[in-house]
Amino acid sequence: MQKNNWLIQFKLQIERLNLTKEDKWQLYLYFPSQVLFLDIETEGLSKERNDITLIGIYKNGVYRPFIKDINLERSVKFLESTPIWITFGGDNFDIPFIKKKFPFLQTPLVHLDLFFLTRRIGLKGGLKKIEKALGISRETDGLNGYDAVKLWKKWVECKDKKALQKLIVYNREDVVNLKKIMNYVVKKLHRSGGRNYENVKELRV
Repeated sequence: MQKNNWLIQFKLQIERLNLTKEDKWQLYLYFPSQVLFLDIETEGLSKERNDITLIGIYKNGVYRPFIKDINLERSVKFLESTPIWITFGGDNFDIPFIKKKFPFLQTPLVHLDLFFLTRRIGLKGGLKKIEKALGISRETDGLNGYDAVKLWKKWVECKDKKALQKLIVYNREDVVNLKKIMNYVVKKLHRSGGRNYENVKELRV
């Protein structure tokens, strides 16, 4: 009941701002401590046949990996207590998988999908292409989602700790880079007509 009351109160705060759907990105500036960046890895593309293997959460400058058969359920503590989630392509992938795994979750109240926000400012392509366009480098450059599936398989079948560690690093770069891209997007949207926020100038890519 206490959690429900908190969510209701937060929803009312959002409604008082009277933001349009196109301006919901501004919540990132209003409530920075209530935001998490999210990226998942899975066994495959079907939420009906494939499980989540890793949920990566980046909140308040800290990355946390939650891994299947190790600590995946602990991610719920962060998911259910953070009302604003930011993903890349999460509308069609991350969110449906998470809702299938944890159907009781009432969050997110607001989901900001960078797949659409980046297009609003003229950036096209997938996450890796946009990272390169913005000069964001990676330790795991060259790896993709299919490689992440293979790394998980190596961990499950061979207990290859290096494969699991590489998967975690890959996911960490995915999710931490979301914040860098979001900061870039917010600066661009702010210049094109957002409200006056003093902390916009502090955002870093």
